[in-house]
Amino acid sequence: MKSKITPELAEMAGIHAGDGYLRYEGKRKELDISGSVEEKEYYDNHVIPLFNKTFNLNLQGKFFPTRNTYGFVIRNKNVLDVFKNLGFPSGKKSTIVRCPLVIKSNKNSKILRSFVRGYFDTDGSLTFDKKIHNSHPFQKTRNYYPRLMFTCVSKNLTLDFIEIIKKLGFKVAYCTSQPLKKTENLRHQTQLSGLNNLNKWIKEIGIKNQTKYVRYLIWKKFGFCPPNTTYKQRINILKSNLCPYAFYKGL
Repeated sequence: MKSKITPELAEMAGIHAGDGYLRYEGKRKELDISGSVEEKEYYDNHVIPLFNKTFNLNLQGKFFPTRNTYGFVIRNKNVLDVFKNLGFPSGKKSTIVRCPLVIKSNKNSKILRSFVRGYFDTDGSLTFDKKIHNSHPFQKTRNYYPRLMFTCVSKNLTLDFIEIIKKLGFKVAYCTSQPLKKTENLRHQTQLSGLNNLNKWIKEIGIKNQTKYVRYLIWKKFGFCPPNTTYKQRINILKSNLCPYAFYKGL
């Protein structure tokens, strides 16, 4: 039986596309979703409540020390069937995963926005670049120029994502990069660059993952966001316990 596509289910599909592992063949059947340990707040305050409310579960987050992640495992057959019926593969999915057709072809923009938010919150990143060839000293020395970035080894998921993003009115750039190791897969990179894209994203899509949203808050407050910071450092910057200019010593 197919499940009705709701914004909540679409967001969970995006979350699974980014951070999930589904196994419905063989004896061990489960849905495993986990991310960086820094994302514990995102999982506890958003992802887990979303799954609990939608599927009437009582999930609690846990650490997975061997892979240094935080998340949860579901072995409820009804839940597994929902993700199976959406078309997600069993087992390793990184090179073959794609957006479920029932979501990609949906005419409800709220469904599309929910999927891309779930995917961004798990597998995307918000970065701010310098413009070293710009004549303005601030733009040459501070990370001020916004980019929403997505890097994926599944060409189909990347193309699905681009199709959805264009439907939603975003301007997007796409490129591929060959990894240094021959054993690694070709990387497909999608970028939504510039102020207009970021403002539109915040207004229409939103960011639920606090580790990523605080980058936006720092940029909004200071006009730039230093790179290579931990979540704890970013929180301290917002609390005025750490000066963002300290990351630019010598300038």
